[in-house]
Amino acid sequence: MTKEDGIGVLVGWSSRDLGPNIMLELQTFGKDGWDAGDEPEDLRLFLTRSQAAVLANHLLQVSGAQRPRQRRNWLRALFP
Repeated sequence: MTKEDGIGVLVGWSSRDLGPNIMLELQTFGKDGWDAGDEPEDLRLFLTRSQAAVLANHLLQVSGAQRPRQRRNWLRALFP
């Protein structure tokens, strides 16, 4: 890693549905910004739905979390 690499922490996020795309808004603190008492930096990423799904799947895998169980609808409940 070099000094120019942005190292920091994620402190907040939100997303917005933009039809075929998703806007992911991230709030981060860089290493120096936290100590200085600065406001968090905002980063906006525009993702396709496919990119968002791949990112979500990757984060679930690396975190060791399991995917949420799908709810069974009434038709699946009748025909398991």
